[in-house]
Amino acid sequence: MQHHSRIYSLISLLLAAFAGLFISCSQNLPEVESTDYSVIFEYKNEKDLPSARLSVFAASVSDVRRYQTIKITSLETGYYWESQGLTMLEADSKQWTGCTNLLAPENEKLPTGTYEITFINADEKECTLTLDIKYDIDFYDVLLPSLTDVMTQKRGIEKIAVFDKEHILIYFGDRTEEIKTTRDIWNRWREAVSYQIIWYTKDGSVICLTPEKPVSPEQAENEEL
Repeated sequence: MQHHSRIYSLISLLLAAFAGLFISCSQNLPEVESTDYSVIFEYKNEKDLPSARLSVFAASVSDVRRYQTIKITSLETGYYWESQGLTMLEADSKQWTGCTNLLAPENEKLPTGTYEITFINADEKECTLTLDIKYDIDFYDVLLPSLTDVMTQKRGIEKIAVFDKEHILIYFGDRTEEIKTTRDIWNRWREAVSYQIIWYTKDGSVICLTPEKPVSPEQAENEEL
């Protein structure tokens, strides 16, 4: 259950599904409870290899609304990222913040190894931690038609994400007997506009996002998910 909650929180961060749910907090120092990561492989179609980006996120003890900047350095390569585009949410009684769009230099793969992560708040107070990043780089070469077989071999986990017209996540869960076709989605969530198949490895180090598909009757047939 904790692992599912972590993945759900990360997916929510990736899709910016939550906002404005924070509690008040008077602490000035950034206090990070834990840090984690996933490498996101995103597919646009069946012919092209996926794009890849690194997502680094943290569960925070202090109020994440005061966080302004994240600095990330790969100690193995010297690659360096700095961003003020932090995504924030509150879920499972925890506050989460992170950056979900860290790209490697062109024609390079995201490096594995030790990273230094620094969070800086509005008072310019810093909190620095290290994070060991390991992931299966073979996914760079997996085309969408092969993804199901590859993930099945690696004992990956499949989920379905359903969105409304504002792209708010309204369902994130398993493919069930009641949710097998686009018509099933429409019958259950009349506000649904699109869905997406999401695969991730058991340790959450890799998440694969397939292209979104429509679910409204005007746009989609009663096709299997």
